[in-house]
Amino acid sequence: MINKIFTVLKKIKLRTIIILILILAFNTYAWFIYATKVSMELNVHVSSWNVEFTTGDGETITNILIEVERIYPGMETFEKTIDVHNKGETRATLNYNIKSLKVLDQTYIVTEGSGITSDEIYEKMETEYPFKIKIEKDDTNLLNGTGSGLFKITVEWPFESGDDELDTLWGNKAYEYYSLNPGQKSILLNIELIATQQQV
Repeated sequence: MINKIFTVLKKIKLRTIIILILILAFNTYAWFIYATKVSMELNVHVSSWNVEFTTGDGETITNILIEVERIYPGMETFEKTIDVHNKGETRATLNYNIKSLKVLDQTYIVTEGSGITSDEIYEKMETEYPFKIKIEKDDTNLLNGTGSGLFKITVEWPFESGDDELDTLWGNKAYEYYSLNPGQKSILLNIELIATQQQV
């Protein structure tokens, strides 16, 4: 009787072990198939987007405030350059918005309530003053990975702008402003610099 029990137990153990091995083998095979399918389906590369604005001191920025100490006919040309480095994997294009402009005691701020737009301030800079405030951008080489571009802001007031009346008017305004506001900046220009991912 005991021998029969041992024989049955041996058969069960052997049969159970074989079944367990087969189940493990099938499960392992199924897991490899599943893992392969998942890795195949998720193997999608997303292009990174990394543009860095830098000035001479290496500061990373998206907004910049241009400050001009004094303006007068024949002044030395003011120039500020902001370098742009594209460290991402997609080409970029550059643009900007003027957020505010202060010239002597006149301030223009772009807000919903003011009704003033960036384009209107740009128009003022182009037409209303004998001095010229220019914003230039160059993104022709702003390629992915190693590309670079720049923004350049200049303020110049030639000794003779071609409009003596305007030169005299703003020359007097500048002198009066310096007398009443010593140490104050003549021009404050707040610009939002924009880098946009170019669609492929």
